Amino acid sequence: MKLQLQNEIASPQDLKEAITEVQKYARWASQAVVKTRVTGTAYGQPPPVSQVAVDLVKQWHGQQPITQKSLDGLITALKDYESAAKRISITLAAVPSGSIKSALTGWCRQNLGAEVLVDFKYNSTILGGMVVRWGSRIYDWSFRRQILASADKFPEILRNA
Repeated sequence: MKLQLQNEIASPQDLKEAITEVQKYARWASQAVVKTRVTGTAYGQPPPVSQVAVDLVKQWHGQQPITQKSLDGLITALKDYESAAKRISITLAAVPSGSIKSALTGWCRQNLGAEVLVDFKYNSTILGGMVVRWGSRIYDWSFRRQILASADKFPEILRNA
C-alpha cells in the first residue's frame, strides 16, 4: 500500500513524532494481545496518541483489522518515507499557523512531488514574504530583498513624499 501523509505531517520533525506515536501504540497493542491471551482480561487503556496518528493508522488499515504485523508494516513504511522524501525549507517572517503550514505543504506535495517534507523556519529580519530552499537553489521573495534591491530609489521616494 502506498503511504500518503496528511498535510498536518509537514516537516521531518512531524514525521518523527508520528513514527514515535505509532511505535508506542504498537508496543501497547503487542502487550495487550499477550496479556489478553494469558489472563483473559483486557490490558487497559491504550496510550494517548494525537488525532494525526489515529488518522494515519486508520488510513493505513482502511477497513482491515489492526494487527501487530500491519502496525509493523506502517512503521516500516513511515521510516522508508522519511529516508526517501525530498526536503524543502521555507523561511517565513513569523511562525506559521497550522492552516498556513497545511496549505503550503499541500501545494508542495501537489506541485513538487507527493513525498516532500517541508521544514518551516522563521526569521523576522526578512520582514515579510518567504525564502525557499529547494536542493541547491534558493528563491528569495522576501520584503527585505526587495527593499535592498531598490535602495537607490529611496532618496527619490523621500524627496517626492
